[in-house]
Amino acid sequence: MLAVNGYYDGNNYIAEGNVVAKTNQKVIITLLDDYLPFRRPRSLSEIKSYMNGATRSVPKGITAVDYIRQLRDENE
Repeated sequence: MLAVNGYYDGNNYIAEGNVVAKTNQKVIITLLDDYLPFRRPRSLSEIKSYMNGATRSVPKGITAVDYIRQLRDENE
């Protein structure tokens, strides 16, 4: 048995972190009375504008995608 943190995005239940579940594996979902702060989804144009706003927003020699993956891994 494994306990996993996550949240409901309005359509789906999203597990935090990497979770390996097998097809037809049973789960228990407990809804808590705690809420995450509301974060408005950003549009692609907002993200591009942010990334272009700083000349050093992504270190040289790495793609933006790989840089974001590294930031996510550091925060887990």
